[in-house]
Amino acid sequence: MPKWLNWSVFYELTEIYTAPLNVMWFILGAAIVQYHVHTVDWINVGLCLAVVFIFDLAVNVADNYYDYLHAHDREDYAQKTNPIGRLHLPAKGVFWLAWVLYAVAAIPGIVLVMRTGWSVAVFGVVGYLIGIFYTAGPHPINATPVSAAVVALAIAFGIQLTCVYVSIYGQQPLSWSIVGTTFLLCMPLTLIFFTVQLANDTSDRDEDIANHRYTLAVILLPVMWRGMRPFFAIQDKRKTFMAMVKSASLFFIAYPVLFALGTWL
Repeated sequence: MPKWLNWSVFYELTEIYTAPLNVMWFILGAAIVQYHVHTVDWINVGLCLAVVFIFDLAVNVADNYYDYLHAHDREDYAQKTNPIGRLHLPAKGVFWLAWVLYAVAAIPGIVLVMRTGWSVAVFGVVGYLIGIFYTAGPHPINATPVSAAVVALAIAFGIQLTCVYVSIYGQQPLSWSIVGTTFLLCMPLTLIFFTVQLANDTSDRDEDIANHRYTLAVILLPVMWRGMRPFFAIQDKRKTFMAMVKSASLFFIAYPVLFALGTWL
């Protein structure tokens, strides 16, 4: 283990303190499987949990690395906010830590595919692509308006659907009815997770602008607020209410379009 990588550094880079929340996604996934087929393949679900638990650590490390690498604000964000600059960590070392964790996460994934079939690997590949390109590449997902929707769908619905699939594999096909029911059962989680992501993007708005990350909070919400501000000053049906409706309509139009793009593209 390199000298710079101690527990406190690993704790901050991986944000492992949030990882236990992953267990809750799988509790819900297992409950949905029980609801559908009245049985749960706990070994397959456990392997999924191991993949997601380790993969989540890898994604967090990669996020810190690529956010540091792509930062346009080199003085404040890169050196004072990002843990690589703030803790004086070797960027290349952090990069390799992320990829080692990605590789370790693939081990239980390979075992799971061997226990089921190659169709299960599709779920894993999609998850890996979302996780890696959330911050990697010239146009990372976290710098786009669809980032909140993509993350919410992947975590609050995709994980549960994977739980369902690996449990029913070999017993019955994954029908649109099962997918639809799973989606409806996960919708409260998905909407709340989307709200949390939007709140996170809103909190990071100034930082995102400085680093050229154009999330939904940077594009849309300030425009809506400017149109809504008169209503909060004077609640008048004729004078200010229609301006409120027009501003809200921006979200009513943009959200379905962006959500659809994030889902199908």
